[in-house]
Amino acid sequence: MALARRIAVALAALLGLGLAVFGAWFAFILGPKGTVAFHATSNAPLVLGPNVLNRVTAPVTVTASAASGPVFLGAAVPQDTDELVGQAKHNFVASADFPARTLTIEQLGSSDLADPSDAHVWRSTGEGSITVTQDQAPESVLVYPTEGGSFDVDVTVARNTWFLQALVALVVGLIVMAFAGGWLWQNWRTTPEDESGDDGTPAAPPTPQPEPTEAHERAEERR
Repeated sequence: MALARRIAVALAALLGLGLAVFGAWFAFILGPKGTVAFHATSNAPLVLGPNVLNRVTAPVTVTASAASGPVFLGAAVPQDTDELVGQAKHNFVASADFPARTLTIEQLGSSDLADPSDAHVWRSTGEGSITVTQDQAPESVLVYPTEGGSFDVDVTVARNTWFLQALVALVVGLIVMAFAGGWLWQNWRTTPEDESGDDGTPAAPPTPQPEPTEAHERAEERR
């Protein structure tokens, strides 16, 4: 029983250490505002679908910049965005990778995409930036550089509770590790065999032997 207890406490200490490291790392990555940003560079108009924009309930901000000039961004129903783009050459975001904080991009189509800024499918539009509030999910965003060329795009999600949750994990991990480590430190010198008997019950203390009396010693000498 004592050995099993020590193993359980050691595992608890390791669990606390892992939880503390996990919480500290996430708190460092997210920052006090609980913000995580994903980045990519695209060489063609880019479509971001619900698999990226609507994976969380927090607002998602898409920003883009191009050396060639302004960048148009429009949010619409995913089916409308797909019909608008059609077979034109464009990129789409297959996934957002964390903790790498990058966007995985794949390419479709071959023909040139006409300027989509005047289309009637857009629920909202922006130049350089647009925010998806999740109120009308699912949605897709089309990023289109009006002068062509490559452009940089960032997808940012912020939620304060993420940072607080990371701090809670850090504190709980430290507490568990401290208590478990302290127990192990106090009990490491005592071997399990000294603490219990063969059947796992605490071993009985040895029976004290009576001190020999003077009369007893004389009787022994006469023999």
